[in-house]
Amino acid sequence: MIPSETDILDESKLTPMMAQWHACKKAAGEAILLFRMGDFYEAFYEDAAILAREVDLTLTKRQNIPMAGIPWHTSETYIDKLIAKGLRVAIAEQTEDPKFAKGLVKREVVRVVTPGTVMNSSLLNDKSNNFFASIISLGGAFGLAFLDLTTGEFRSIEFTQEQELLNEVSKICPSEFLIPRRLSEKHKMLIDELQRSHNFLLNVVDDWYFDSPSCYDFLVSHFKVHNLDGFGLKGMNAAVNSAGALLKHLKEILCLNIDHIEQISTYSTSQYMSLDRAAQRNLELTEPLNEGSKKSTLLGVLDETLTPMGGRLLRQWIKQPLLSPELIFQRQDGVAAFAAASQNLTDLRQQLEGVRDLERLTMRISSGCCTPRDLLALKNSLEPIPHLKALLQSYQDHSDLISEKERLINPLPEITQLIARAIVDEPPLRINEGGIFRMGYHAELDELRTISRDSKSWIAQYQTQLRETSGIKTLKIGFTKIFGYYIEVSKGQADRTPETFLRRQTLVNAERFITPELKDYENKVFNAEERMAAMESELFGQLRIHIAGFSQQILAIAQALAVIDCLQSLGFAARKRNYIRPTVNMSSSLIIKNGRHPVIEVLNTSEPFVPNDTLLDTDNNRLLLITGPNMAGKSTYIRQVALLVIMAHMGAFIPAQNAEIGIVDKVFTRIGASDDLSRGRSTFMVEMTETANILNNATDRSLVVLDEIGRGTSTYDGISIAWAIAEYLLTAEGKMAKTLFATHYWELTKLEAKIPGAVNYTVAVHESDDNVIFLRKIIRGDTDKSYGIHVGRLAGLPMDVVNRAKDILLDLEANANRKSAFEPSKPKRQARPKPTVLQNDIQLTLFG
Repeated sequence: MIPSETDILDESKLTPMMAQWHACKKAAGEAILLFRMGDFYEAFYEDAAILAREVDLTLTKRQNIPMAGIPWHTSETYIDKLIAKGLRVAIAEQTEDPKFAKGLVKREVVRVVTPGTVMNSSLLNDKSNNFFASIISLGGAFGLAFLDLTTGEFRSIEFTQEQELLNEVSKICPSEFLIPRRLSEKHKMLIDELQRSHNFLLNVVDDWYFDSPSCYDFLVSHFKVHNLDGFGLKGMNAAVNSAGALLKHLKEILCLNIDHIEQISTYSTSQYMSLDRAAQRNLELTEPLNEGSKKSTLLGVLDETLTPMGGRLLRQWIKQPLLSPELIFQRQDGVAAFAAASQNLTDLRQQLEGVRDLERLTMRISSGCCTPRDLLALKNSLEPIPHLKALLQSYQDHSDLISEKERLINPLPEITQLIARAIVDEPPLRINEGGIFRMGYHAELDELRTISRDSKSWIAQYQTQLRETSGIKTLKIGFTKIFGYYIEVSKGQADRTPETFLRRQTLVNAERFITPELKDYENKVFNAEERMAAMESELFGQLRIHIAGFSQQILAIAQALAVIDCLQSLGFAARKRNYIRPTVNMSSSLIIKNGRHPVIEVLNTSEPFVPNDTLLDTDNNRLLLITGPNMAGKSTYIRQVALLVIMAHMGAFIPAQNAEIGIVDKVFTRIGASDDLSRGRSTFMVEMTETANILNNATDRSLVVLDEIGRGTSTYDGISIAWAIAEYLLTAEGKMAKTLFATHYWELTKLEAKIPGAVNYTVAVHESDDNVIFLRKIIRGDTDKSYGIHVGRLAGLPMDVVNRAKDILLDLEANANRKSAFEPSKPKRQARPKPTVLQNDIQLTLFG
């Protein structure tokens, strides 16, 4: 058993070093404490055992205290491994210069590293944000705040419904959460749902930490303002408290410098199309359903961005499609301009390739955790700006959005020239390694560097000078570690030495002297390395602070370039893949001619993709009931329509011949089979829960995609539920969403004759002898065949099983009156009250 630090009975017997460690450990709390000792970070007691186990180190003991250590200069690699495993790491550093310390050098916890606070780490994805979020429930509202320390993006918003909160969290995917204890107890199901859906570190703190006055005052003090009205937070108490508690936690508990967080903003989800978690997951917008390639997502197909800022913004655009035709039109103009100009676009992309992550570089510089290589990367990223600006000016007559962003991209020659004059071409990774600055940048530093580099040459020149002035041709200069530099003269020549020679040592056959000049030079040589290190550190700090003063201007460039990068990415993809500009307006139509699935046509190049038309409106084409065999393309088609609608709303061009798409406020999907065993929910319960959410929240402007509803229960139960759902979407006032309903229940095709707005479609099939060819074409009509046995044969079922299944099917068909097996009563047409979600009876929510 590993002894704990709490096992120490008499702290008065602790050494001064271990007493200091105990004080730091108390400040570190549950975090693993890495205690700086010379060139190593040491861990003790239980921390040592965890460190050794998690990063594969040898656990040793000293005076019966378990310990393990990692080298200081490679510590980032070890820390990343610990953070990746969901652990917190506290760093205790020396906080005073050992040369001036009286007794033991003072050490303090200077930072606590957590998944949401990594700044310069291999764990960071260039094209994804790393958000630390906080949630509070206050006065009937949920306040959500989230901050990316690496980019400075800090936002806060309020919701009245848990589902809205969950949907937004699924878009930002925080790596860490802060919540008050009351929320974890009162809304346990909410927290459980978050933890099931996302992988993050959860911090639960006392309720008083989210106290209204202190959170408000903290934000006002931090941003140096009189009130928060200018940030759009007036009256948003829940949003303010979540934001204030988050910043306080970072500063007071995690010991982070947050001075570089200079603003906060709020926003409204009403600006964007609603995409719930199921839609984001089922449509594979940014993450694949299975552990596959990112290329199997919509983001993977559209992402031709060349900068990290552009990559992160494109991810946001996909998850937040616009609802304003005017804003969509602005983006489309930009996409069209880039798609039309091939040579200019090639030149622009070449220039963008040289731009590094300006947002994260700026944040590291502003927060004081940058390296010399970061400054060089900033210079290299700013150098293409003048050429980029000139290229963008050629588009000003074609796109107001490009023109607007071009005006915000202002070259900063004073910064690029300063860094070019100061930093060497290949600077070290760390400040203390030396060799950061160019010769000529600082005179005293040059002198020290010359002394350190040219000491032998100076000594040889000085020896020649002394021989000439003294006339002693045998005079020589030597060096010992004990006495340092000395001038040695033979006994016979000692009387000829000048008065400036001071006797230092007498030997049998020689005398050794020193001169004030040689002593000064000795001191310079001995102290040069140490003085150079201190001077380079000081000069680097001054340079960093000066550049940090331009942070807002650099961030403005970064944000403008991000938009440009997204537009050119969509333009490049449109040109590369033959996309067209859809018409997006406030009509109620959804008309697509020869639409193609954007992902599958890229991934499956072995055969040409078969395009299909779509006609949906609020009149005679509200619900397309799509029957047909397995593997024929029903699921591909309904997903395709949803993806093209999302692409059009984000301002992208789409794979089609032409399209007119009326604004869609929400996209819902119910696709696939999955269970939730941790909550005791079967596959069918999950299916019904997700369907209930759709029926309760859909509007006449929504798009609903349903695949095989009712397949998780008995046949007649399933048909009944599927029929009632389709009927509801066709007749319920305010709920008549445009719907794509793929099903194997051929009985539902009778809806076309019974309720206006239902239209039957099927997938064309060519049958020849015992062979079936799926033509992938969606056509008017219906089918009562599934070809499941044929699919089983393709999957490799033994032929004995296939043949036996055919025999059984023939028997069943011969004994079943299929044409009159299902004939529900006519639906009632009275107005329906808005359904309510019942916790214990999902079926009632469907039909109530």
